[in-house]
Amino acid sequence: MPELKPRRYILDSTLRDGEQMPGVSFTSQQKLKIARLLDEYGIHQIEAGVPASSKIEKENIIKIMENRKKAVISVWARLMPSDIEHSIDCRPDLIHVSVPVSYVHIYAKLRKNKNWVMNQLYACLGMIEKSGIGLSVGFEDAFRSEAAFMLSVVQVLLDFGITRIRLSDTVGVATPSLCRRVIKDFSSAVENKAELGFHAHNDLGMAVANTVEAAKAGCVYADVTVGGIGERAGNCDLAQLVHASASVFDWGITTTGARELQERFLEIVNEKQ
Repeated sequence: MPELKPRRYILDSTLRDGEQMPGVSFTSQQKLKIARLLDEYGIHQIEAGVPASSKIEKENIIKIMENRKKAVISVWARLMPSDIEHSIDCRPDLIHVSVPVSYVHIYAKLRKNKNWVMNQLYACLGMIEKSGIGLSVGFEDAFRSEAAFMLSVVQVLLDFGITRIRLSDTVGVATPSLCRRVIKDFSSAVENKAELGFHAHNDLGMAVANTVEAAKAGCVYADVTVGGIGERAGNCDLAQLVHASASVFDWGITTTGARELQERFLEIVNEKQ
């Protein structure tokens, strides 16, 4: 009897991070069709958008929730109570909150400090806990961060009972060896109390390689987009990831299925509106 391959789960961010690619903008009708397509092909989780971005975005997410069959529907939020309020309005299965953890992002980009991050974190976690909606927390710019600060945030999350943590290579600086080391250290820190995910960017052309290595190192969830679209150089390509590692992992979709999905996706985006 052949040995079963380890199960890993696809989180598709085409409707969120994919749409940040220059020149890419989906209509409301296209977003609904893309979500249905991803659901049809067995994609485990669909990151449907950013509720705080607009009223139309919230309406689109609610329609996606109403029409989904099996996929988990999540939304993305900044570490801001106002973002959490908009996210709660959509009643998704999961709210993903992005927490800046690198000093570059905290001090230079946001012009805040670590105390601000922790105060915001407690406020946002409390709001979502009261809502009863599932929660995932992402570490923004995790691969340029100080391990000690990230581990202090991890402890807060574990105390709150958070079971999903995503490590994001926000500016695309990671390499396979760095992914392996950071994720193994993280796995030891969470002690099987939380499942890890990985979000890659392709600035160095290693999004697929990094994601495969992350999955080998213990990440259960892998973020992708159809065709690898996304901001700057793009994200991890769904079809390429499955093709590269189908012999190692069960992604819930075959290489043939991922390619068919991509072809049908292109038909949707090329439709005359």
